[in-house]
Amino acid sequence: MRPSNKVFEWTRLGKTLVQYVEYKIAGPAVLSMLMMVGAAAPVFGQPDYILDQSPAPKSAEEVEGALTEGFADVPRAPSLFPELRQKLKDLGPFFADSMLAIRPRTYFLTRDNSAENDLQAWAIGGALDYASGWWQDRLGVAATLYTSLRLHGPEDKDGTLLLKPIQESFTVLGEAYARLKLTEGTDLRAFWQTFDLPYLNEQDGRMVPNTFEAYIVLGHQTLPGFDFIAGHVREMKTRASHRFVSMSEAAGFEGTNDGLTTAGANYSFGDGFAIGAINHYAWNFMNTFYAEANGQVNLFDQVPVSASLQYTDQRSIGDAFGGRFATQTGGARLAVSYRNAILTLAGTLTDRNSDIRSPFGGRPSFLSIMVNDFDRAGEAAWLIGASYHFDSVGLNGLSAFTNYAVGNTPETGSTASPDRREWDVTVDYRPPFELLTGFWLRLRRARVWEERPNNNDLVDYRIIINYRFQIL
Repeated sequence: MRPSNKVFEWTRLGKTLVQYVEYKIAGPAVLSMLMMVGAAAPVFGQPDYILDQSPAPKSAEEVEGALTEGFADVPRAPSLFPELRQKLKDLGPFFADSMLAIRPRTYFLTRDNSAENDLQAWAIGGALDYASGWWQDRLGVAATLYTSLRLHGPEDKDGTLLLKPIQESFTVLGEAYARLKLTEGTDLRAFWQTFDLPYLNEQDGRMVPNTFEAYIVLGHQTLPGFDFIAGHVREMKTRASHRFVSMSEAAGFEGTNDGLTTAGANYSFGDGFAIGAINHYAWNFMNTFYAEANGQVNLFDQVPVSASLQYTDQRSIGDAFGGRFATQTGGARLAVSYRNAILTLAGTLTDRNSDIRSPFGGRPSFLSIMVNDFDRAGEAAWLIGASYHFDSVGLNGLSAFTNYAVGNTPETGSTASPDRREWDVTVDYRPPFELLTGFWLRLRRARVWEERPNNNDLVDYRIIINYRFQIL
């Protein structure tokens, strides 16, 4: 099946309009525009791998740290067939408490790059999720089947990560794990599963997420406000692959067979304050330590303020497959909101010794946005972001956010690299109608300017439609 030419005609028309507006307005007026939007819009500075999974929050009170988000509960959607769930009650909790959902998705991505090959693909597919209830209040199982089918994808424009190389469809059993309840709130999970932790996460910004073969003890609210994780991750299936390979091979070191050991915890004090840290020990490659602190106060009535700090230390270990290095990065974020609006300011600074590496998922950095992460060696970067939920003006389910980021790097020396700017805009629509519960339309656009002699500019457009049918 191939899309009609009209799809691409409308895409080209949209690009032309955006480029005209950009030429007439963007330039020096970008910051002024963002400041005005911020006066009536919600906050940013959330890492893009977190924003891939939901629209912008409505208030600064909802802005969490990456580690806090990684331990958060995912609310269960109501079943579309409550009568069927009622009939399962006589079969015991293992069946009666089962969850079954279908998550169709279609995704179109096109990227025009003046210095490299252009990228383009359109895929359709999604996921089929199943999770059982508890058997004997001790044992449960879960599995997820993923598929990404090619609708359009020129072979000379490969690289979107929507499909396998080279623009091939694929289907994969990405999750299949057992859960053993050790205590109330503490589970042992074994085999293929997903995570949403800093530097170790599903990074679900394409058709199929990263998944991992892991053996993990996970505790959620074992003490009030306390979450923890500890265990070993043996293999990984990346987003555009149907194969699980060792963690070291997934990091790019073919012929190796090393895993990753992780341990971390997060403690929420209540009243919006939380601290947490996690350590990933990727054997014979590198150790990554990440820590964050988050706090919230009400500056005035209905004006919450969120402040966050984060720190990462990365260094080579053992055989040092990736070479010897040691580097750090740190960041700060301030978010202020009023009603449905947030304005965010964020900044990060990375050590001159080396870039930050993240082969096992998205980065937790406040400056990790659609295309760039702004954590190259010696990079000092800042971001201003704004978003708005339009419920207050009668457009229920409609929201939008924008980020503008600037990164400056050393001009001389071994770590010299070109300075960059990036401006992203995202529009989300989740219809407030019962019939369309679970529907999510997302339109995204990114523009990158890079200060090179050959003018390395990039424009990225994405159209994503997600739907979720909660059968059980």
